[in-house]
Order: sequence, then structure tokens, then C-alpha cells
Amino acid sequence: MNHNDQVSRYEVNRNVRIIFTRHDADMTRIDYSFMGNTVYLYGDLARHDSDFSPQEIEVMAKELSALPHVRDIQFNLNNWLVLSSGDSWKVSLTRKSSAPGVVRQGGNLADSTTIIEKAEDLEVVIDDITRESSTREKK
Repeated sequence: MNHNDQVSRYEVNRNVRIIFTRHDADMTRIDYSFMGNTVYLYGDLARHDSDFSPQEIEVMAKELSALPHVRDIQFNLNNWLVLSSGDSWKVSLTRKSSAPGVVRQGGNLADSTTIIEKAEDLEVVIDDITRESSTREKK
């Protein structure tokens, strides 16, 4: 990688951070990287105190795609499904964004968030799950 590639990678990553910061994104919950003309996004895209709207996510996607050297954006987010459709973006919430310590259950895209409020012994949790499953099967 030559010096110009390193500078543009650094510059794009810096500009990505500026865009997220300007939109008040919680930077502790999203990771990003620029490689080979593509911005890769991972984690949760949310604010500290609220969720973004789909329109706000679309605005950020447009700003990211307008950055110099950026040809593509790969969204691998836990809480948003973002797909490019030509000049516009299709944005949908896949589950409610929540505080750290949240575990996602189930495989559907509906809201299936469970908040873990206190630590418990693993055996107790497994026993509770087994008991709940048995109760459901009997119904």
C-alpha cells in the first residue's frame, strides 16, 4: 500500500466518524472501516438516548456514499437493514436498538430483544428455559 492509499483510507475513516458524530451517533456501538473503495459498518447504529428514523439513516448513507474514494457501503448492522436501490436507500429497523448487555433471541426480524437486568448463574437460566419450553409444549 503506498502513502496515498494510506492517507485516503485515513481520510475516509475520519470523514465517516465526522458524519456519525454530526448525527449524534453513539460511537461506542458502531465500528467502521474503509478498504478498497468500500466503507464497512458493523454493530448498532443508534443515538445515546433514542433511535434514528429511517430517513436519518438514509441521509447518513447518502453522505457516506458522497465521500471521495467511496464506491460502496456494506451495512452489517444489528439493528438496521440498509439496502441500496440505485440512487436511493431502503432502510428498515430490524429490532429495537437498546443498551449494551442486550441479547437478541430468535431468528425473525421482528422485535425480539431481551434485556438482561442482572447476572444469574448459567444453570439457573438453562433450568428456567427448559421449564418454560416444557410449559409451552404442554399447552
